Amino acid sequence: MNRKVTTETEMLRKARLKKGLSQQQVATLAGVHIRQYQRIEYGERPMGSINMRFGLAVCAILEINPFDLVSFTADGWEIITRDDDHILG
Repeated sequence: MNRKVTTETEMLRKARLKKGLSQQQVATLAGVHIRQYQRIEYGERPMGSINMRFGLAVCAILEINPFDLVSFTADGWEIITRDDDHILG
């Protein structure tokens, strides 16, 4: 397992813990297998590569604004990385 901690993975983990939810509970509410959710929270799969319905479901469950996880540039959407922390304030 190749875990990659990024701003987005930390945002997901912290929001999940703040709501008192397990990874299994988030996965069940989002309608996916736990490993699918774990892959995004562990940074094994980038948020930008997942199904929009799944991504929006996770954001709704964890009460995260989807725009906090991605940013739009002239070249299109990109994932916010740890180096972009200044964007998040």
